[in-house]
Amino acid sequence: MSVPAPLTALAQPPEGGSSAATWILLVAAALFLALWTFRFRRRPVGLASKPGSFSDAAELARDELERLLAEIQEVSREHVARLDTKIRLLNQLLAECDHKKKELEALIGRSPAAAPPSDPPPGAKTPKPPNPLHDQVYSLQDAGKDVGEICATTGLEKGEVELILGLRRMPPA
Repeated sequence: MSVPAPLTALAQPPEGGSSAATWILLVAAALFLALWTFRFRRRPVGLASKPGSFSDAAELARDELERLLAEIQEVSREHVARLDTKIRLLNQLLAECDHKKKELEALIGRSPAAAPPSDPPPGAKTPKPPNPLHDQVYSLQDAGKDVGEICATTGLEKGEVELILGLRRMPPA
């Protein structure tokens, strides 16, 4: 079998004694080729773990999500507890209002003002019956409560409480 001329020329050292340089060049090329193939054969760092397991970054992200989920659950439990407390307070206030309503209806039913009024003489002023809500606001103010506390106790708006207190300071007409 005959080898083509260009290949035989590469296998034989050139004339003039430069065979050492050729061998160094061949060894360097072989090392480069070996390193190049070794580098691309290695697995990337992220795939070094077992398939189906989490890498470090994924583990950190998972831990952070679990921490956030626990924090959200804790905050929601606190809010639900606050809402339950407010609902219980509102139910107590409603029961108290029903009780007061029954008391007022009983008082109105027993009062002489419930009888049909006779015609007053012309020119005479008819006294207005006292308003129980006004009396409650006045008694709370006399007890030293400020406007905000009166609003919270009676369920009235701030402007309404201030108006009722302003009516008390007005001289009778």
